[in-house]
Amino acid sequence: MPRARTPEERERVGDRLLTAGRELFERQGLAKVTIADLARSAGIGKGSFYQFHASKEELFLAIHEHEEERYRAALVAELETAASGREALVTLLGSIASRLRAHPFLRLLLDPQTLLALSVAIPPERFETHRKADEAFFMGLARKWKRRGWLRNDVAPQRFVDVLTALFVMSTQEHLVGEETLTRAAREIAEAVADRWTRTPEP
Repeated sequence: MPRARTPEERERVGDRLLTAGRELFERQGLAKVTIADLARSAGIGKGSFYQFHASKEELFLAIHEHEEERYRAALVAELETAASGREALVTLLGSIASRLRAHPFLRLLLDPQTLLALSVAIPPERFETHRKADEAFFMGLARKWKRRGWLRNDVAPQRFVDVLTALFVMSTQEHLVGEETLTRAAREIAEAVADRWTRTPEP
């Protein structure tokens, strides 16, 4: 009977699966990668894969969440260096516009076939929790900035998230306008929004 893995060994194997999945999914896409491919790349048996994830879709979602956590951690660290609400907003909006460029794995979830495969394989409540994680993070950021005096009190957290979402959707079309055009447009939008959201409204 095989020896049970220690917690440290499980953590190492789990990390190898995340790395293997990230590389294979980015190169081939979710549909073409098999459990056998993932297990072989991670250096484990095919049967051992299921000790960590119920399906390749579960692994894909775990990797996606890991990439989002990395993005948020780097963003928070960068925002903490801002000297004002305006500077923080310009930084945040610029980061949203370049998010897919800096974290290309996140782009994979925009593929309709990948979304369909995930919606079939992942329990709806799990997928919904994943979908709402970004919204909760940015709403929390808006509330924090309002308490700090960095954001006008009349800027509702939902409006804050709506603008970020619209800018992100715009960034998904970078292939149509080019990186330089998108970066320039995003900067103009960021400056205008930052001015509006941090300036005291006229009576």
